Amino acid sequence: MNKSIDGFKLKVIAIIAMLLNHIGSGFDIYEQSHAFYFFTEFIGKLTFPIMAYLLVEGFHYTRNRRKYAERMAIFWLVSIYPFHMLFGGNHSFSPIELVNNIFFTLLMGLLLLMAYEQVKSPFLQNLLVIFFSIVTMASDWSLIGVLLIFGFYKWKNESRGIWLPVVYTTAFLVLILGMMNLSDPQRFPLYEVFTGLGTLMVIPLLHAYNGERGYSPQWVKWGFYGFYPIHLTILALIRMVIH
Repeated sequence: MNKSIDGFKLKVIAIIAMLLNHIGSGFDIYEQSHAFYFFTEFIGKLTFPIMAYLLVEGFHYTRNRRKYAERMAIFWLVSIYPFHMLFGGNHSFSPIELVNNIFFTLLMGLLLLMAYEQVKSPFLQNLLVIFFSIVTMASDWSLIGVLLIFGFYKWKNESRGIWLPVVYTTAFLVLILGMMNLSDPQRFPLYEVFTGLGTLMVIPLLHAYNGERGYSPQWVKWGFYGFYPIHLTILALIRMVIH
């Protein structure tokens, strides 16, 4: 396969997919068009797998893992209220929303990998995976996110290192969406179950990744971090004006 996609291109794909997803979900697009809403949800499933994969790449190649974790923590905290503004509806802010956004999930995945390498006992390593999965249950992508990050780490450099974590994540996601549909088909229509299959599209993208960072001046590095809270804030403000 022609490996023509570098880290910069993967990040651009991820933020475009994220923006489309947040427009669809943040503005209740399903009320106007179920087809377009399906598209935004389906495409949006690309974002986290790409971010999870690049997190594992960063974990292996960064010169300072502590500073890497600190950056994640900063943008987790900065993104808490913008996430609430866009997705909190008319509800007042609650403590459970402290873990509401994707940077918390990424941070917990990173801390899991850091702790995992310090522990030699397989039993304790398994406990760490369970613990960090439970911690992220109320966050964006829930425990699936941490399990995907761990899968990319566990089978890195193996032939199954891309497809296996993505496939079990997809199966888990479709199962959860299916259960939500069965419990409340009015709120979670059947087509939403199939949006979970969007994660499978990341497999050819990651196989085309050449392992290079690509275009990466400082403003780009910080720009990708900052895009998350900034675009949430802008979309939330637009939503307020419209409504």
